[in-house]
Amino acid sequence: MGSDEVSSILAKIQSAYPHFKVCDDTLLLWMKMGREMDFSLVMRKLLHHIARSPYPPSIAEIAAYRETENSFLEKNIQWEREGRERIEHDKKSGKRKPVPAWISLQGRK
Repeated sequence: MGSDEVSSILAKIQSAYPHFKVCDDTLLLWMKMGREMDFSLVMRKLLHHIARSPYPPSIAEIAAYRETENSFLEKNIQWEREGRERIEHDKKSGKRKPVPAWISLQGRK
């Protein structure tokens, strides 16, 4: 969130909770903590908090971050598929490598 959005959040908190006072330190802390937050998600959580609580929210109570895209699961599925296809191809073409003796049951005593 930008400074205007943080100011908007704090103004909304102050209007809902008149005893909540914003000083310079409060503003700086909320701006620092709010940099990575998503304004619309924070506002949604704030409105929900106002509807349910007689006390002003802490930063942690209304903090909300946009989910970052994580492609690991898709890559892992792709690697498994490619590995399975490679193994099947190697079986069919006779290129399969022999199992090392230290793995096979015959090599164990």
